[in-house]
Amino acid sequence: MKNNLIIIPSRMQSRRLPGKPLLDIEGIPMVIRVAKQAIKSNVGEVCIACCDEEIYKTAQNYGINVIKTSPKHKSGSDRIYEALKNFDSSNKIETIINLQGDMPTISSSIIKSLVKLKESIPSDIFTLANKINNEDDKVDNDIVKVVISRNKNLKYGRALYFSRSLIPFGKGPVYHHIGIYAYSRNSLEKFINLRPSYLEKRESLEQLRALEANMDIKVGIVRDNPIGVDNLADFNKACDYIRKNKI
Repeated sequence: MKNNLIIIPSRMQSRRLPGKPLLDIEGIPMVIRVAKQAIKSNVGEVCIACCDEEIYKTAQNYGINVIKTSPKHKSGSDRIYEALKNFDSSNKIETIINLQGDMPTISSSIIKSLVKLKESIPSDIFTLANKINNEDDKVDNDIVKVVISRNKNLKYGRALYFSRSLIPFGKGPVYHHIGIYAYSRNSLEKFINLRPSYLEKRESLEQLRALEANMDIKVGIVRDNPIGVDNLADFNKACDYIRKNKI
């Protein structure tokens, strides 16, 4: 476990919800709630990677590891790679978990599930998904869908494509991609050194860069449904969930 590092990339300049990481949810800033759940998972060290002084000082006030990164990064993956190099200059970290800072309802168990998946099967990148049951969510462009080539035990599969559109066509389950990834150091370095791809830019989804470069992405199927906060409606939904469930 000591060779695992959870990095939470965070920045204040959200286009749809400015100041999102520090929005107050029941007395605790959103990104701090995510960090606390990551710490609770007990799978490794946790740190926030940010370029904003407000986030940096807030993390310090809560006693959470935080690393200041360049404001020029165009993706969360670039930010976590810089943070990794600063946090672990001796190259002792073997597994890096990229956890989005806008999922305040994420459970510690879902983080454990991702690490367990990585330890059980080979792949370049590991991530998670759950079945979408709400029909409106299937056509919501803020909810990223993933097509999965399923294995026989139906617990995980290989990612074939990610999209903001409803995929695949026809009857059958549709899966929501959960914004959490696990990489080996080598896989992360390989990904970071790839140029942004055509489909990545078209869909605004950086995981497509890996697929276009023939990197393998394994997707674990979970029941948890963490709320990703992209807009004010999502934020209110997350607040209601946390208030009702006292997390």
